[in-house]
This record gives sequence, structure tokens and C-alpha cells, in this order.
Amino acid sequence: MRFRKKLLFGVTFGLILAIATLAGIEALASLYTPSWPARALVSLEPITTPHGLNPPFNRQPWLGDADNSWGMHDTERTIAKPAGAFRAIFVGDSFVESRFTPLSLPAAVKQHMPASASRLEAVQLGVPGTDPRSYYYRIRDVALKLSPDAVLLFFYAGNDFMPPDQGYSIWPHLIDESAGGSLVGWLMPRTNWLLVNRLNLSNFFQARAPAPPNEEMMLDAALNAPPDERLGRIVAHLKKYNYPQLPESQITEILSRGDNRFWRAATSKQGEQEFLLGWALDILINWESRDFDVAKNRQDAARLAGDGEVAASLSWVEAADRVARAQGVPLLVFLAPVGFVDPDYDEFWKPWPRAYSWNYICDERQSRLAAALGKAKIRFVDLREDLTGIPGTYRKLDGHWSQKGEAIVAGRVGRELQSLLGQQ
Repeated sequence: MRFRKKLLFGVTFGLILAIATLAGIEALASLYTPSWPARALVSLEPITTPHGLNPPFNRQPWLGDADNSWGMHDTERTIAKPAGAFRAIFVGDSFVESRFTPLSLPAAVKQHMPASASRLEAVQLGVPGTDPRSYYYRIRDVALKLSPDAVLLFFYAGNDFMPPDQGYSIWPHLIDESAGGSLVGWLMPRTNWLLVNRLNLSNFFQARAPAPPNEEMMLDAALNAPPDERLGRIVAHLKKYNYPQLPESQITEILSRGDNRFWRAATSKQGEQEFLLGWALDILINWESRDFDVAKNRQDAARLAGDGEVAASLSWVEAADRVARAQGVPLLVFLAPVGFVDPDYDEFWKPWPRAYSWNYICDERQSRLAAALGKAKIRFVDLREDLTGIPGTYRKLDGHWSQKGEAIVAGRVGRELQSLLGQQ
């Protein structure tokens, strides 16, 4: 009996000590973490400097709004919905945030709306490098707590499809960028953010290799070097940091194709400024230097696209639709196509057939996802209907919408929102 009492006392004391320790860690973490909802939206500390000081560092100062206290490319917002406003929350990745155009997509939509829709509040919750799993938690844990009248989810066919084994699951990770999908985040959201932020676990969770130090500055310096030195400096950079196993001659051949159009686009003073980005160069060399089966054309893409990625991605969209419906909030999904719907973009990338073949796979998967959304009775808009065949809608080097493309998309989104506004 005495032994049992000692055991019970030890277990009880241990639990109290453990709870007190965890509470103390969480309290300490609160001194170093941003407030909600910033810590639930981004894995890095929000930037509050003007856009002209943010990467890409060599661009012109932003013509639009500055980063807000939530770490979003947006004007300052309040958690409580403004009186009389129709609050539409935009969720997605860099296509929503739109760092390469003066306005974010929600700001562009707001600009294109008629005066009669002045009560629309278009809230930007786009986070670059995220995927449908993150969209689900961002909708469930943030967007739906902001009293929205509508949630707009933007799905980019180029990199939003989930691996077949990463479909929706009720089981959380131990630590995750999305606190709501993390065991630690459930109990200690500030500690979860701190672990992800300070240990740079965002790169680990999303399988992103960290870029070399000051990569943007190095690439910019190479572009501004004398023309006869430019290619050599960039080839040396890629060999040192990305592909030490490849001969410089192979990297040079890949980058020199198409009459050096890659460099001409990056240094052109006409039209919108293009940026030479390390991740884009990495993808290009990776595809063109390796030997693996690729789609030869649109018809051949059906052989390689597979259904697992579509099913896994659909499961997260369906989960987001369920939580939105449970609160009576309409969810509208926009499917954003890859750039080869733009004739100019399509022609630009033809000298790199292996990298170009990815467009076929993405387009096939988008068609399958559109069909699956229709069967699931989830409201969606396939933006291929608006963008296909119109030149100049995509930026050539990074594959995002140009200002022209963003304006077309903003017009379509605006028409959908006017329909919802008319119902209230």
C-alpha cells in the first residue's frame, strides 16, 4: 500500500512538473514569436519593411501596398470584419501573393471591381511555397476565424499536386509549419512556430534545399557583368552550389540554347522586368541533364500523369470544403494552369524539351482534378478558359502571371465575387 502511494505521488508530481515545464517553455516562446494570426500563417517572422527592400532586391519599389503585421503582402487588416463589409479571403501560394507584380491578386481584384462593389474586402492569405495541406489548415485555423463571407482557394497545376501517399489524414505531424497540423502546435503553438522558424524546419518540411548565401545578389552581379563574362559566371555558380558532378560544358550548353534567349529575357529593358532566380535555374538543369521518361505530347501525358496525385490533392480540397460548409461559408476553387497556355511562354521554352514536358503532365492532372471537383460538387473555375491562347499572360523565367495575366484572372475572379455579392 505504501509503495502504491509513493508511486501515485511520483506519477502525479511528474505530470505536474511536466505540465509546468511545458507551460513555462510556451510562455518563454511567446516572447520571441509574432502574435496570431501571423504565427499561424508563415513559418518565418513577418517582414514589415517596404517592398522595395524585400527580395528580389534589384526590382523597383513596389507600387502597391506594403507587408502588414500578419506577414502578408497586403494592407493592414483587422481580425474583426469591418461593419458592412463582404470579406472574401484568398488562400493559395505565390500566385495569390504575387510578389512579381505591383499588386497582389486580391488587390488587383479589388481594383477591377465596379464602384457598386465597394464593400468588398479582399484579404490576402497567399504564402509562397505552400500546398493544399497548408491551404486546408490555413482555411480551418485562420480564414474561418476571420468571419469570412467567402473563401477563395487558388490551386496552381504546376506544383500544387500532392504525392500519392500524402492525402488528407486526421493524424498530425509532430512539428509542422501549420500549427493546426502539429501535435506540438495543438498544445504549444508558439513553441511550434519557434522550432520551425529558428531551426529552419520549413525547408525540411517542404523538401526545399536552402539557397546558397546571397544567391540573388550573386546572380544579379553575374547578369550585370560584361556580356562575355555573364554565362561563365552563372555556370560556375551552378556547378559550385548545385551540380558539382556535371561538367561545365554541359551546363553551358543547356543555358545557351535558343540563341541565349534566357539571358536576353533577364536583361531586357522592354516590358516587365524578369528576374534570374536560383530555384528556376536549378529546376532547368535538373530536368535537362537527367535521363528519365518524360511526356512527348499532350496525349502521352495521360500515360505518366497518374491518378494518385489528383486523389491526394482532391482529398485536401474536399476537407477544406467540408469545414467551410460546416460554418456556412462558400468555398470557391480556382484552378490556375501552367504557363504554356500563353503562346509567348510556350514558344520561349521549346529549346528545353525535357523541362517543357512538365507542362503536359500538369495540364493532364488539371483536367482530371477539374473532373473530380465536378463529381464532388465543389464549386470551381478552370482559369484555362480565360487564359488559353492569350499571349503575354505569363512571365517567362519564373512562370507566374504577368500584369496582363493577373488582370485577366482578376476580372474573372471579380465576376464570380459579384455573383456572391448579389446573393447578400
